[in-house]
Amino acid sequence: MASQRYHQHNNDSPSTNIEILHLDTGLFTIQDIPGKGKGLIASQTIAPGTCILSESPLFTTENIRSIETTERDLAKEVQALPKDLNLAFFALHNNYPSEGSPISNIVRSNAYPLGPTSGIGAIFLAIARINHSCRPNAQQAWNPATKKETVYALRSIQIGEEITLSYHNGGTSSQRRADLKEHFRFDCTCDACSLPAEELAASDARLRKAAELDEQIGDSKRVHLTPELALADCKTLLGIYQEEGIADTRLPRLYYDAFQICVLHSDQARAKTFANRYRALKVLAEGPDSLDAREIMPFARKPATHESFGATKKWAASLKQIPKDTDPESFERWLWRE
Repeated sequence: MASQRYHQHNNDSPSTNIEILHLDTGLFTIQDIPGKGKGLIASQTIAPGTCILSESPLFTTENIRSIETTERDLAKEVQALPKDLNLAFFALHNNYPSEGSPISNIVRSNAYPLGPTSGIGAIFLAIARINHSCRPNAQQAWNPATKKETVYALRSIQIGEEITLSYHNGGTSSQRRADLKEHFRFDCTCDACSLPAEELAASDARLRKAAELDEQIGDSKRVHLTPELALADCKTLLGIYQEEGIADTRLPRLYYDAFQICVLHSDQARAKTFANRYRALKVLAEGPDSLDAREIMPFARKPATHESFGATKKWAASLKQIPKDTDPESFERWLWRE
């Protein structure tokens, strides 16, 4: 992604400050959360797919010239802020209070990358207040069109419920907790990590199986030679995600994997269906102008235009073969080739 300069905030414009702090959305309030510091609490029921936040960067790390000048370059950004925003920055949590300078450590503790492949990070005052859950009810994403970080509800969020994001996806409870402790310096006590011992063991077993399935689905040779097994793995993995309540980026990726399997073997009917499911989840989590949702659209319309289409004719099927007027259960059996 091309880098962009941070949004400079005008000292004379109080409305800009209100936009950044997002105190006027009516969807949440920032409150003290026992054991977590500050957090966002829903002040009304929030429907799935609702944009909770759309926030411009306070500043980015784009102007860091080298590792040696990091602290000096970040200090310039912070010093250039209006007084109230400067104070708001220093009020953010520092995961590393005993290590080096507070400025770089606050950035290290709170910055989000400007997209999954970007090396540029940014500070977002309101989004930085959203705490972690291994089963989050919201998801953040950088929108390159608006130059803002967005947060969308993944499921219905009730009044009084904390709005959460996932800082780390995947792994068993012990793996997640260890990674979160190492990188973010806190002990995760989310619902998924606080299950009774027997339920936690069962959850961990499912997640270990999910990791195995994900690896198998990524085996290109297996996908080419035995696509029916790869697609069955996708269906099994979907069942685990549903049982675990996983609705983060792993879920749309699963549908994209299924789309690729079908495209490879010339099945336009199922490829279109999986592409549409992938797109729907991307719109839910990233909004109607989601870049991923836009990029899949041509292939949802015409799967045969995808570069991987037709490596084999094993499953050759036209768009006309999508079942119509069938019950949901029968449609799912058709979709997963059961």
